Amino acid sequence: MIRDAAAAEVERWDDLVRANPDGGHILQSRGWGEFKAKHGWEPRHLVWEREAAAVAVLVLQRGFPGFGRMWYAPKGPGVTTEADLLAFCRDLAAMRPRAFAFRLEPDVENDAVSPDTLQAAGIVKAPSDIQINRATIILDLAPDEEALLNSFKSKTRYNIRLATRKEVTVAPVPPTPENLDAMYDMMGSTRDRAGFFLRPRAYYHGYWKLQAELGQGQLFLASYAGRPLAGAFVTWLGAKAWFKDGGSTREEQNRMPSYLLQWEIMRWLKARGVTSYDLVGVPPPHQMDASHSLFSLVQFKTGFSEDVTYYMGTWDLPLSPRYRWWAKLGERAAASIHRRRERDLLW
Repeated sequence: MIRDAAAAEVERWDDLVRANPDGGHILQSRGWGEFKAKHGWEPRHLVWEREAAAVAVLVLQRGFPGFGRMWYAPKGPGVTTEADLLAFCRDLAAMRPRAFAFRLEPDVENDAVSPDTLQAAGIVKAPSDIQINRATIILDLAPDEEALLNSFKSKTRYNIRLATRKEVTVAPVPPTPENLDAMYDMMGSTRDRAGFFLRPRAYYHGYWKLQAELGQGQLFLASYAGRPLAGAFVTWLGAKAWFKDGGSTREEQNRMPSYLLQWEIMRWLKARGVTSYDLVGVPPPHQMDASHSLFSLVQFKTGFSEDVTYYMGTWDLPLSPRYRWWAKLGERAAASIHRRRERDLLW
């Protein structure tokens, strides 16, 4: 059975999310729901009761003219097996939500699900994946620092030490307007080189400040002679952390600031009991070659580990015949209109 969370459960929502089979995800946290509420989404907190432990599921809902409401569980529901996912979707359909579709993207590995089985259950692949870490590299921070450092490729270890010799410093910094602007500007510089879409400044500033205030996010800057060269915003929930955002300038890159930045972030997280660090986003395993536009990013991240985790991605559970037109035309039109009006992504 799936029901709305009681007020007392919403109050301790993040504790419930951490107890999920997947260990919780920051995009299922109460803070993420509060943040997206400022950008057109209405958060709804659900509890899936079952014989095993209950699963807490954050759903974002939004209305689309001509279609009705869509429900979206960012990086949820927090299950890890195909059987649990199928059972959740059966119970969700039985709930008869006032939505034309339910969008899901659990951290279930791609090889653990059968597309034929999902489709037989009425679950279809979404037109595109939303979150960028369908393929990712997750580092185990449990070993001691020496063992962790020695697990990196020799070139990565060399670049970390080189950055130290070349007087690069890394520090966690407060979310002041100056620091947030420096971070966003470095993301802009990276965007210019890599060609990805960058959301508006206010979007990132709002999220970074909120997560920092909740004690679930930290901004780090790598600097030389007082000038920021690279930055990263890291989020965490319990023992899991994510490299949420990153950027760098074109200046002084021979000092290898990004390598030392990531190493100091890992040390900082380890000191706070975090044991899993998701580097968030590499190309799928079958595309990780020199022809890929993000190959330089691949080389950087695989220097820390070559163990790629590949999730099932974003799927939809249609709940109304209107979904067929949504998949064919509606989503593309809604995303295009939103991007023109808001200069931002829909999701």
